Amino acid sequence: MLPVIRPILIVLALAAAGCGSSAELPPAAGPDRSPPLERRPAGELVDTAPVPAKGTEALVDGDRKLAVLSPRRRVLELYDARTRERLDSAPAGAGPTHVVAGEGGLAYVVDTAGDGLLVFETRGPLRIRRRYPLPGAPYGAASDLRNGRLWVTLTARNQIVELATSARPHRLNLYPSVRQPNAVAVDPAGRVFVHGDQVQLLDPRRTR
Repeated sequence: MLPVIRPILIVLALAAAGCGSSAELPPAAGPDRSPPLERRPAGELVDTAPVPAKGTEALVDGDRKLAVLSPRRRVLELYDARTRERLDSAPAGAGPTHVVAGEGGLAYVVDTAGDGLLVFETRGPLRIRRRYPLPGAPYGAASDLRNGRLWVTLTARNQIVELATSARPHRLNLYPSVRQPNAVAVDPAGRVFVHGDQVQLLDPRRTR
């Protein structure tokens, strides 16, 4: 059934592009229901972990701008972080769910229904610079700009992807995760915490 649901969401998103009322908009995309685990999660299981960010707002361009994602409207909006003046907006895929900051003026949007990662440029006109395919219902996301890493969970596969951050992100590693990995957070030391049916601690310096 799941492969049928995602195309339906894409059609609804396209049909809603001109809708003005929130009652007429399709529902926001959500995570897939994860299958039973087939592999032991990488790293270790822990009891406590940092709380993941909300995921629909991110400070970008040196904290001068605020990128705000509207999952139901399928739109990314850009505001002045100080005055809250609206600067620009752009379509954000078939079913976006999370936005995180990248280096410089970049912002990354997880397009869950579209099985992809959208790279936005926020300096100058707001626009998509690249779409990177991420099959497996990508959902939770966290950036670790100190180490040049972006982490995205794949809820249809019980996996988490480690990507190199840039205008052309690319996959570095793929790890088995806990079941239903709906959220991820990174602490100042670069350790990765995956939140699902359990909490998983992944230290990329030690786990290969």
